[in-house]
Amino acid sequence: MLHVSKSLPDIAVIRGGAKEFDISLSEGKEVLQSLSRIGYKPIDVIISRDGEWNANGVPTDAHTIFTKSHTTIDTTRTRDESYHTLAKKMEIPLLLSHGNNMSLDREDVYRLLRQQGIRVPDTVTIRAQQPLKDSMFRDLWTTYHTPLMVRPLVRRNDAPTKLIKIFPELENVIRTYHDKGIDMHILTYRKAPTSSIAVLPDFQGERLYTPLWVETFASMSDVPNSTSPMRVHHSAPDFRKEQIKDFVTKVYDALDLSGPVCIDIIPHNNEYIVVNVDTHPSLRKDSRFSQSLASTGATIGQYIHSRILKENI
Repeated sequence: MLHVSKSLPDIAVIRGGAKEFDISLSEGKEVLQSLSRIGYKPIDVIISRDGEWNANGVPTDAHTIFTKSHTTIDTTRTRDESYHTLAKKMEIPLLLSHGNNMSLDREDVYRLLRQQGIRVPDTVTIRAQQPLKDSMFRDLWTTYHTPLMVRPLVRRNDAPTKLIKIFPELENVIRTYHDKGIDMHILTYRKAPTSSIAVLPDFQGERLYTPLWVETFASMSDVPNSTSPMRVHHSAPDFRKEQIKDFVTKVYDALDLSGPVCIDIIPHNNEYIVVNVDTHPSLRKDSRFSQSLASTGATIGQYIHSRILKENI
């Protein structure tokens, strides 16, 4: 067990919130348990769906938590909440927070990577405010190979990614999402194992720590998810590890990122294509980010501990 200094004040983990409450509760619990295993006794702060705060079962508020905690980990899925603004005014860093990291939609990511000469799929973006023309569906169908992937421009639980194989389905999905006011990202789905690698800044003595990658295998009827077969590349040769590390470092720097991310890539014609960059990766044990991080024995608690040590040097 790591030695945790008894002189440090409290550490708080915020979970819950109005958006994706149950997911945040689960992921925050993973952080709490990971910190407890290395000697911390973190304050469990839960924000109800209605915005009420309690700490270890006792009603509280953001100002009280920020005043008494030297480090606050925000595992909510919310953005631009009043407590995010308060944290900035009080100069309280919210580790893992959606409120402090820049927000990029999927096409923003692709555009920035294209500018740096990094391969990404060819895409079409359809905005919810953009009128739909009948000719557009036929143009998409004849220009892009099937299966087509239709996904929200910004990930959301109420609009999952769809794989399209027949023309009527393409029109139906686009019209359905358009009617819901959802901006869409459309591209050709390549059937290839997806390699996912966690990237954490200033960890384990490295500017960017990159553990082993996790390869996920999905069927032609689905995209990689938590139920897909997954394996860690424990036996990868050193030259391949360096190749992957150099590539994801280039991606990370091209996007000017600053926090933990999960980068998904696929091989194509002796090079790599970036298919997704998750700037707020899931902390569930079965997530690709967590599986990649665990491949070399590291934990999210150890990463947070290293940040605390650096801030208190």
